[in-house]
Amino acid sequence: MTHLVNLQQHRIRSASINDLEAIVSLDMDSNPHPWGENLIKDALATRQNWAIESCDEQGSINISAWLTASMLFEQSELELIVVDRFFRRQGLARKLMTHWFDAIKRQNMGREQPVSECLLEVRESNLGAITLYKSLGFELMGRRKNYYQSEQGNEAALLFNLTISYQGERP
Repeated sequence: MTHLVNLQQHRIRSASINDLEAIVSLDMDSNPHPWGENLIKDALATRQNWAIESCDEQGSINISAWLTASMLFEQSELELIVVDRFFRRQGLARKLMTHWFDAIKRQNMGREQPVSECLLEVRESNLGAITLYKSLGFELMGRRKNYYQSEQGNEAALLFNLTISYQGERP
């Protein structure tokens, strides 16, 4: 995959089962702990999914980022966000997360039980993601010791929470 020409050459769209092959490839190439085809297929079938398409120097369209989130009653949980390693530090993860928040806001209109809480967990070693989540208003709510396996042994999962007002606005 080649580099993004400029940040203007991308768009966010819903991801579907038709994107399975591209998302599996993205996951294998850019996720240090890949989910694999079966989990991705299940996420595309049962959760909310968005992808960022980017145009490379040759004009080819590629999926450069993917976010999948579940929603149950008043909670929405970020299950996975992965950005192509060549496109990191260009604001794509922030754009996907903002899109997720906007989707919650739209879906909250008229719901009896509007989403009031966004949840996520992250490896304690993923400092870039932790910085992003905190900058979006997420607060550390807990820690699961030895939750993830790593090459160095086990590492904790950090649990983050973002409270959303009933109008669907971010704080």
